[in-house]
Amino acid sequence: MIRIIRKVVLNYLVLVGILAHILGAAALIRYPTVWQILQAKLSVLIEKQAGLEDKGNSITIAFGTWSPKPGPALPDMKILLNGREYFSLEAAAAHLQDGDTLELGTGIYKTPLVLNKNGLTVFGKGHVIFDGVAAEGKAAIVIKGNGNRISNIECMGIYVSDNNGACVRLEGKDLTLGHVYFHNSEQGVLTGPEPGVVTIEDSRFESLGKAGRSHGIYIGGGELYVEDSWFIASGDEGHEIKSRAGFNKITRSVIASLGANDSRLIDVSNGGLLSISYSVLEKGPNSTNADLIGYGLEGYRYKSNSIELTNNIVLMERNGHNELLHLKTSDISPVVTSNVLVSKVEPSFDGINIWYKSRKEAGLKDYPYIPLITK
Repeated sequence: MIRIIRKVVLNYLVLVGILAHILGAAALIRYPTVWQILQAKLSVLIEKQAGLEDKGNSITIAFGTWSPKPGPALPDMKILLNGREYFSLEAAAAHLQDGDTLELGTGIYKTPLVLNKNGLTVFGKGHVIFDGVAAEGKAAIVIKGNGNRISNIECMGIYVSDNNGACVRLEGKDLTLGHVYFHNSEQGVLTGPEPGVVTIEDSRFESLGKAGRSHGIYIGGGELYVEDSWFIASGDEGHEIKSRAGFNKITRSVIASLGANDSRLIDVSNGGLLSISYSVLEKGPNSTNADLIGYGLEGYRYKSNSIELTNNIVLMERNGHNELLHLKTSDISPVVTSNVLVSKVEPSFDGINIWYKSRKEAGLKDYPYIPLITK
């Protein structure tokens, strides 16, 4: 009996010793091991970087020039409504019915467009540009209907007396923008307080903003989904993205100041759900605001409030202080993990991230090149 007890005790002590050894070793290597796994995982995301050599424009260096989607183009200024030709944009718009498709041929359009119907598709067939025109003193394209889609269109030079001229003004609900290029205007997109679901795909918003009150996009409520899109160099203290939506999801996108005197990259004014993943955030040297992201700074409007930043590359390059997250109150616990952070000062978050003091240390090309994440 004694021999059995001794054997049990001995086995117990051996087991405890082994466990103690394993736990001790784990304590020594736990963080380096997690760090190495994370670094290997995220190093893949930094594979693709722009390689253009135009030294005259930081935006061109980082992103190149926008082009319409390849494919058959309509002849210059040809306008088709459900395949039927119209000789002016006004005439075609007057005959629109729910569910119609409006195709625009290559050219510079100096006539604005008002969409009163639902379920419309407006598609550029070639290089289609709306330049310097505004309907109702609001926007190049004013949308009063629901469930519409705008694709493959460039818009520029929109300025109005209220200083909020937009390429698209959404007064209805549920809009999808696909492969559009809105730039050098007071605002890219402006919506009302109940826009439903706004979806932006494969699009570029550049050099927008006015007097700190107009922005790259300004979403007044509802839900915002952004995928595979670029928001670049808002000016005159505008945000690249300003949203009062209750749900904001940004995926595989770039939000960058570069050399502009923008404000925040993203301002989620009234809280809600914010998710940013597989994206690049770059705070440029001339930005007027230390914040990359502002959250709830104009008061919480929603019952559910949360922030999740995962698998992103964050470049904090503003001259002076940089603040990744500026929250109205401390009762929100953001999830910030699996990101690559480049900043002179290490940001402090509970999640496990990779921090580098400089682009050189991170193996990235010098400013103004922007690393592009591939997933």
